[in-house]
Amino acid sequence: MRYGFMKWLLFFVGAILVYQNRYKLLNMILGMKFLRSIAVRGFMKVPGVREKFVQDLF
Repeated sequence: MRYGFMKWLLFFVGAILVYQNRYKLLNMILGMKFLRSIAVRGFMKVPGVREKFVQDLF
Protein backbone atom coordinates (compact mmCIF):
# COMPACT_ATOMS: atom_id res chain seq x y z
CA MET A 1 0.00 0.00 0.00
CA ARG A 2 2.83 2.37 0.81
CA TYR A 3 4.47 1.91 -2.60
CA GLY A 4 1.18 2.41 -4.38
CA PHE A 5 0.69 5.72 -2.60
CA MET A 6 4.23 6.84 -3.46
CA LYS A 7 3.70 5.89 -7.09
CA TRP A 8 0.54 8.01 -7.33
CA LEU A 9 2.15 10.88 -5.44
CA LEU A 10 5.12 10.93 -7.84
CA PHE A 11 2.74 10.75 -10.79
CA PHE A 12 0.76 13.77 -9.61
CA VAL A 13 3.88 15.78 -8.76
CA GLY A 14 5.26 14.98 -12.23
CA ALA A 15 1.97 15.98 -13.86
CA ILE A 16 2.00 19.30 -11.99
CA LEU A 17 5.59 20.00 -13.04
CA VAL A 18 4.82 19.18 -16.68
CA TYR A 19 1.74 21.44 -16.56
CA GLN A 20 3.68 24.34 -15.02
CA ASN A 21 6.46 24.06 -17.61
CA ARG A 22 4.31 23.08 -20.60
CA TYR A 23 5.36 26.02 -22.81
CA LYS A 24 9.07 25.50 -22.12
CA LEU A 25 8.66 21.80 -22.94
CA LEU A 26 6.70 22.59 -26.10
CA ASN A 27 9.36 25.07 -27.27
CA MET A 28 12.09 22.54 -26.56
CA ILE A 29 10.28 19.77 -28.46
CA LEU A 30 9.33 21.97 -31.42
CA GLY A 31 12.89 23.30 -31.57
CA MET A 32 14.03 19.88 -32.77
CA LYS A 33 13.50 19.54 -36.53
CA PHE A 34 12.63 15.82 -36.47
CA LEU A 35 10.07 16.15 -33.68
CA ARG A 36 8.60 19.30 -35.24
CA SER A 37 7.99 17.48 -38.52
CA ILE A 38 6.29 14.62 -36.68
CA ALA A 39 4.10 17.10 -34.77
CA VAL A 40 3.07 18.92 -37.96
CA ARG A 41 2.26 15.65 -39.73
CA GLY A 42 0.18 14.50 -36.80
CA PHE A 43 -1.62 17.84 -36.55
CA MET A 44 -2.46 17.79 -40.25
CA LYS A 45 -4.13 14.38 -39.85
CA VAL A 46 -6.75 15.87 -37.52
CA PRO A 47 -10.05 16.01 -39.45
CA GLY A 48 -10.81 19.47 -40.78
CA VAL A 49 -7.43 21.05 -39.97
CA ARG A 50 -5.85 20.48 -43.36
CA GLU A 51 -8.94 21.73 -45.23
CA LYS A 52 -9.05 24.84 -43.05
CA PHE A 53 -5.39 25.66 -43.75
CA VAL A 54 -5.77 25.07 -47.50
CA GLN A 55 -8.95 27.17 -47.55
CA ASP A 56 -7.20 30.06 -45.78
CA LEU A 57 -4.22 29.93 -48.15
CA PHE A 58 -6.19 30.29 -51.39
